Amino acid sequence: MSNILPPRAELQDAWAALLDALARNGYAVDELVRPGAPVTEIEAAEALVGRALPADLAGLHQLADGQADWYDLTHGAHAETVRERGRWVCALFGDGWSFDPVAKVADGWTGWKEVRDGYTAAELAENFDRAVEVRESDPVKGLYTSPDWIGFATDGGGNQLAVDLVPEPGGVAGQVIVIGSDEDLRRVVAPGIVELLRLCVERLDASHPAASMTDGVRLYDLGA
Repeated sequence: MSNILPPRAELQDAWAALLDALARNGYAVDELVRPGAPVTEIEAAEALVGRALPADLAGLHQLADGQADWYDLTHGAHAETVRERGRWVCALFGDGWSFDPVAKVADGWTGWKEVRDGYTAAELAENFDRAVEVRESDPVKGLYTSPDWIGFATDGGGNQLAVDLVPEPGGVAGQVIVIGSDEDLRRVVAPGIVELLRLCVERLDASHPAASMTDGVRLYDLGA
């Protein structure tokens, strides 16, 4: 029997609210959102990571196994030249943060593990950690990489939104942070995945999209 629990009601409600916000703001939800991942795929990802995924992250992937490649929808071999309002595409979590399928979550974590395994702790501190800053008093470690960070959304440039399992004092286990090779400013985006989804809804409804777009892409501002 699997140890992975079904998504809790609060998560389901927050996800449904995000899909509603995307639809009413002109996005092609049916094209963007992938079907939920089978529990067996989530378990396979956990085996690669070597630990259970956070409950809300596992639950989110049961609701949707990431999103379609929005760039391919507008620039791929069969892309349309014009996508009208109602069929726009975007990164689901704003600011270019595309929701990753669970297999990519595992691949991303193992990629960071290879970085950690390639250096001693002293070398990581000297060559990588020293370049990292922490925003104001955000309760996140000033590290380049940590096994306690599980990325679940990428911006296409090697940077990720990640669940932080072991935050600094004052933080919350499961908080969403920004990590990455090009992102030197460690910061907390939301106290958890449910709060991230709610923030996305707020930012979507605060945006003012144009009537139509030539390429059908609109990357809304997450503001975090």
